Amino acid sequence: MCELISGYDKVCDTQGGVETWYLFAMKDSTGTSNIDTYTTANGQVTGLTLVTGKYAYPFNVEMETSTFTDKSLGDRANGAYAREQSATVVLHGNTAEMIVMVEQLAQGRVGAIAKCNDGTYELLFAENGAKCNDERAVGTKYEDMNGTTLTFTGKETQKACKISSSIGNAVLEPAS
Repeated sequence: MCELISGYDKVCDTQGGVETWYLFAMKDSTGTSNIDTYTTANGQVTGLTLVTGKYAYPFNVEMETSTFTDKSLGDRANGAYAREQSATVVLHGNTAEMIVMVEQLAQGRVGAIAKCNDGTYELLFAENGAKCNDERAVGTKYEDMNGTTLTFTGKETQKACKISSSIGNAVLEPAS
């Protein structure tokens, strides 16, 4: 639909930024989709399940170190519309486990649920997944960051939708 259907009223001030990311592989090692069901309606994810044995994993980040954007693409001459989504996630530290995890992220495509600091959740890279690029930095001074910056980018056909915490939590790996 390209018809305007409502107006806008100013909302209360809220916090920006991302508290936690929940990342999941879009496909398994054979190229088969890890998404079992995915449905949206009216700007909300109404259903998201992963195939049995596949999970999203939490990435808890330091405050004010993570962000995402969702930008429309297209031009009048082509009559086209698409979305360009990107996310930046800073991970502090450098362990052998982090090296393996970052390698896995960089070699596949991921979907991402952002738990925003305002208490809402949004699903990014829902259909096509994101490509992850990483940059490791040790800094030069004691107070410089020793960690990795992940940059996720992807193109989608629709804007990132809100997702309830209950749907988001249902795709997490169960506690042992």
